[in-house]
Amino acid sequence: MCLAALAACLSLAGCSDGRLFTETVEWKGGTFYNEEKGIIRAPLGPMTLTLRSDGTGYAGGVPRGNQQESGNVCIKLTSQDRYDGRVTWRKVDDYLFEISFENSKYKLTDGPGKFLADWTEVRIYTCTWGYEYWTMQIRCAQPGLVRRDTPPCRD
Repeated sequence: MCLAALAACLSLAGCSDGRLFTETVEWKGGTFYNEEKGIIRAPLGPMTLTLRSDGTGYAGGVPRGNQQESGNVCIKLTSQDRYDGRVTWRKVDDYLFEISFENSKYKLTDGPGKFLADWTEVRIYTCTWGYEYWTMQIRCAQPGLVRRDTPPCRD
């Protein structure tokens, strides 16, 4: 029983060596939600995030901001301008990773996953009242990362 649990753990991305993603993964979207007010807004423009296993990546159209509190996942926006360019990232835990770029540093979370991270969606939460966030859907990923078939990313 313990051996089976260990084998399952080692097969999950990030479980064996502290890495979250062992190959390139990419999300695309940018739909904005405010669940309290029932607002769903289409993306202002394309929002993408590509992460490589070496801790680098590229973002397109992501918000600029910083964590408001260290123990929270919400960000305070520092500009209405969006960011396009290189990012660095690190694993925080099995449900969170943090991206950093020009004067911005914040955490992104697994979407609706409850007991296991299912990286089909990532969310960027605001610190504004109403449970607000942007969402991006998986575009490509390493085999077995998500519960549905996705093509592998090409670097």
